[in-house]
Amino acid sequence: MNKINNKIIKDYLAGKANDKEMEQLAKWLELSEENSKRVFGEELIYHIGKPNPLATQEKISKAEEKLFNKIAKEETKEHHLNLHNIIKYAAIFLVVLMVGGGMFTYLHRSKEYITVAAQDNIQHITLPDNSVVWLNKGASISYNKDFDGEERRVNIKGEALFKVTKNPEKPFIVSSNGATARVLGTTFNFNEHGKNGNEEISLIEGRLEVTGLNHEGKVILHPNQKATINKNSKSIQTKKEYTPVEAAWRDNMVPFENLNIIQIAQIIEQLYDVNVTVDSSLNNQKTYSGVIKKSSDIRTVLNGLAFTISFKYTIEGKKIILSAP
Repeated sequence: MNKINNKIIKDYLAGKANDKEMEQLAKWLELSEENSKRVFGEELIYHIGKPNPLATQEKISKAEEKLFNKIAKEETKEHHLNLHNIIKYAAIFLVVLMVGGGMFTYLHRSKEYITVAAQDNIQHITLPDNSVVWLNKGASISYNKDFDGEERRVNIKGEALFKVTKNPEKPFIVSSNGATARVLGTTFNFNEHGKNGNEEISLIEGRLEVTGLNHEGKVILHPNQKATINKNSKSIQTKKEYTPVEAAWRDNMVPFENLNIIQIAQIIEQLYDVNVTVDSSLNNQKTYSGVIKKSSDIRTVLNGLAFTISFKYTIEGKKIILSAP
């Protein structure tokens, strides 16, 4: 998309752009630095990857009035939108384009919504209530900038890890096209694009209510449980898993505490989609605590664990056998 419809720019400035138009604008801006300069001006992006400070509301209002007076005059004279002149005043809205981090953020002033999208890197965000969100590559969230309603509501596309600040008076709700997760204070992973096109929600700590939005029903999750929303069969399935594995994409680390060798083997199965057999020669009563650092080579992980647990292993395709040394 080398060109963009001028109407999208006008709708954005007027606070009328819909989600599809905002996505088109974001993709177009990311094509080149020149695109962002053309639309939003040198004064908005004064350093690539570094956002401008927020202007005061009074300054925004004055600039907004000046801009739309200018647009009205241009349309009266030429009967179409003069893009060059809009560019001169486009800084009435906050737009941050972080080329290095691959993040695009916009503040839609009329609706007071913020959308943050992670492109090439994982993004870390602190919400107005001090809840923390990690966005996986390609994911995005949108939320009311003040969280000033009776609920703290976030919309998600893609995959994100949430660590929610407790506030029983204001439930925290995460919604996608297919499911809603309602929490009071918890840590969970929400993946809109799970296996086989299903939505997957994994609870790490706390308590979570998950509801399918297409008549799949509702379930309550407890720590180390994962809900899978199957859109085809219109059902919700839950199963027990070591859910910190689901958040390993954040920092490639999977912490574990007081787990035996069989439970650790199950973590390896989740991480690498393999089948691990623990030989009876190993002590499965003894427990261990530590961190598994995910590597592209499973042998690196097994060698690291073997220093602490003392075992040897054999690998045949997707089958791994752990036994006493």
